[in-house]
Amino acid sequence: MAFEKKYSDEVRDAAVRRVVERRQAEPGNRAILREVAEEFEVGEQSLRIWVKRLDDGMFSSGDAVRLRQAPKDQLLARIAELEAELAAANEEIEVLKRASAIFAAELAKR
Repeated sequence: MAFEKKYSDEVRDAAVRRVVERRQAEPGNRAILREVAEEFEVGEQSLRIWVKRLDDGMFSSGDAVRLRQAPKDQLLARIAELEAELAAANEEIEVLKRASAIFAAELAKR
């Protein structure tokens, strides 16, 4: 006998979407999975697996993917900004090193 799905794709997608939305709205709330599982009347472990699969990219869940992608894009943009700032700071450090070498050479002459 073939395995029958206990929950429909619509319920799974809606529950995962709610977890993603709540994680964005309440990043410190560690009870989100339990609360959403109760709300959708699904098993907490099932929900945990669905969310993990979404996080791992094993399945896409319509709007939930776009919700997950937005923060990822924001993080990548922020990383690029920080890398640019770091490169600029490294250039400034090199200029300061050269200037200090010049001043040290001048002091050594005296």
